Amino acid sequence: MEIISFIGRPCAGKGTQIELLKKKTGFPVMSTGEMLRERAKKDDVLGRKIKDAFQEGKLHPTPVVFSLWMPFFLETKESDAEGVIMDGNPRKLYEAWMLEELFEFLDWKDCWRVFYINIKEEDAYERMKKRAREHDSEEEIKSRLQWFNAEIVPVIDYFKEKGSLVEIDGEGTVEEVWERVKSNL
Repeated sequence: MEIISFIGRPCAGKGTQIELLKKKTGFPVMSTGEMLRERAKKDDVLGRKIKDAFQEGKLHPTPVVFSLWMPFFLETKESDAEGVIMDGNPRKLYEAWMLEELFEFLDWKDCWRVFYINIKEEDAYERMKKRAREHDSEEEIKSRLQWFNAEIVPVIDYFKEKGSLVEIDGEGTVEEVWERVKSNL
C-alpha cells in the first residue's frame, strides 16, 4: 500500500497535481470536501449540521470528518488497492496521529508520504483573491492563511521530523511542478 497526502496553502495547486497523479497511478482519491458535500445531501441531523457549517464557512470537526474517512479506508482495504491519494489531509496534528493509528490497525505501516506543495504566503494570498467568490472577504482570505500557519504548519513539521515529508516547490507552471512531484514518487 502506498498512501500519498497532498497538503499546502490554499490555491497551491494541490488539486491539479492530485488529478495528474490519479491519471498516472489510478489510485483512488480521498477528498474530504467531496465526502462532506455528498453527506450534506442527506436530510438527517449530521447532513444538516454539515450543510450549516458549509453555509457559515466553518470547518467541520475532526470526529465528523473521521467518521467519513473510516468507510473509505475500510473499502480501500477490502479492494486491495495499491495506493490512496489524500486531498488536503491531515489538516491538524491530531488527525495525523489518528490516521497513523488507523493505518497501523489496517497493517499499512511505513507507507505514508506527505507531499507539501510549498508556495509563498503572498502568492497564496494573490491566487486566493483571484479565485475568491463573492462572499469571500479579505478578512476571510487572511483568516484561512492564518489557519494554515496555526494548524497545518505543525503537521508539516511533524512529518518532516519523521522523514516522510516530501517538500515540492509549488512555484512555476503546472508541468514544472508535476515534474517535481514525479521525480519524488
